Amino acid sequence: MRIFYLLFSLFIFCGPLNAQTVKIEYSGDPLPDKDRRDIEQFISHEVNFYMQFGLPDTLTLQLHVFEDRKEALKYLESINISLPFKANGLYSPKLQKAFILGREKGRERSLAIIYHELSHHFVREILGKFPPSWLNEGLSEYFEHCKVTKKGLRHTFTEYEQGRIRTMYMLEEVDLPTFLNSGHGKFMKRQATDEQYSYILAHALVTFWIETVPRDILKSLIASLQNKNDSSTVSERIDRVYPGGFPQFEKDFEAAYK
Repeated sequence: MRIFYLLFSLFIFCGPLNAQTVKIEYSGDPLPDKDRRDIEQFISHEVNFYMQFGLPDTLTLQLHVFEDRKEALKYLESINISLPFKANGLYSPKLQKAFILGREKGRERSLAIIYHELSHHFVREILGKFPPSWLNEGLSEYFEHCKVTKKGLRHTFTEYEQGRIRTMYMLEEVDLPTFLNSGHGKFMKRQATDEQYSYILAHALVTFWIETVPRDILKSLIASLQNKNDSSTVSERIDRVYPGGFPQFEKDFEAAYK
């Protein structure tokens, strides 16, 4: 397997006195120049989003790309990393590194996975080692479903996902307090056994918070999650910051998707 390393600095200016420096270190199989340019352009939009929640002024992203999935799995086994299910990408909090486990499904799909996995790094930077699983995966799903346009990022919540959420409500499967307060193990178990339940519901929740809820309320929720002295559950924090409390949040979220 060919190995290469490439470093670039991306400067994003948000006002005359505020600059952000992002360094991406590429390793593994070489990416075409066009792919690297697209990644760098997309990451600039992700950085702009995460900056409002206190993203450090300077940070480094590590991206390891495999063309062949078998080679990827062999490598992960050699460094004692296992996959919880048949994932196409992986972010290692311990290594602070994103892995793309093969590009057999095509360029667009592999780029979307890259955007998903690198989002995990940004979430870790703003919320620490153990962010709520629904928010961590939901934000990654959100950016995975975005494309760059002349006006910025265009996000898509697919018809399948919309239908899946409606079915969840029809079957009375949605228990938001339990889902929001669940740990990573329960989150991933539900994802693996129930038709992508966890990722789709997390994606829907994050889409609601980003596209429907006023941004200052989302900032208040993130600030609450950043307070390590607060032992409140996620649902209790939402109850404090959302107008009308958690019951109103549940009603508004259900109305948005039904």
